[in-house]
Amino acid sequence: MKLLTAFMLILATLVPAQAQQPGWIGVSVEDGKDQGAVVQNVETGSPAEKAGLKTGDILVEYNKTPVLGAVQLGRLVRETPVGRTVEVKFRRENREQTLQVTTSGLADATRDRIWRMFPNTQTFTPDLDLYRDRLNGLRLEVPRFRMTTSYTRAGIRVDEMTTQLREFFGVDGGAGVLVSSVEAESVAEKAGLKAGDVITAVDNRTVRTPVEFDREMRAGSTKLSLRIVREKRSQDIAIDRGPESRR
Repeated sequence: MKLLTAFMLILATLVPAQAQQPGWIGVSVEDGKDQGAVVQNVETGSPAEKAGLKTGDILVEYNKTPVLGAVQLGRLVRETPVGRTVEVKFRRENREQTLQVTTSGLADATRDRIWRMFPNTQTFTPDLDLYRDRLNGLRLEVPRFRMTTSYTRAGIRVDEMTTQLREFFGVDGGAGVLVSSVEAESVAEKAGLKAGDVITAVDNRTVRTPVEFDREMRAGSTKLSLRIVREKRSQDIAIDRGPESRR
C-alpha cells in the first residue's frame, strides 16, 4: 500500500502544466471491423461522458478527420490542445450522429482516476520541496513521466508504462502494462486482479504495450493466465472468461 500511495503522490505533484499536456477525452477504444474505433469504456466525469458518448458507439470522424483505428484516434486526441472543442462523428444503432467534445488534460484525468481508485485517500497538493529528496531517490525524470495508450479487456483497463514506472514498480526489462482499473464484478476482479498491478505476460507471452495486451487477450483461450508484478513480486493469476472470451 505504501508503494501505491507514493505512486499517487508522484502523479498528483509531478504532472506538467496544462500548456504542455496532451489532450484527453476519457474513452478507451479498439479497432472497428473495417475502420473507425469502437468505444469500450467511457470514464465517469470525462469530457466524452459529458458530451454524451456511450460504450458501443463507433467513432468514425474526429475533428473533420476520418478515424481509421484506435491508435490513430489516440494520436489525434493527444495532439488536440487542452480546452479545445472539436466535432466528433459517431455511429450508434446504425445511425450517424455528431456531437461536440471539449478536451481535458491527461494529467488532470490521471490524477482524478487515482483518487477514484483509492477513495479513502485524502486529496492534497504538497510542497514539492518537502519531497525533493524522496523523489530524487526514486530517480524519476519528471519531463518523461507520461501514460498514454489505454485498452480495456475482460474488465481490465491498462495503461502504457515508461522506464521510470517499471523501475518504480520493480518490473525487469521492458515488459509490462499498468492496471489502472478493474471493473466491479468482472472475471478479472473475481480472480483477484487489482488496480496497481503490472501485467507482464498473457499465457506466457510477454506484453510490453496496451496494444500487445489487447492482441494477446483476443488471441487467448477461454481460460488464460496473467503474470503480474504486485509489490515488486511476480505471481500468476488464472482468469476464466467463459463464453464471452473474445469480446
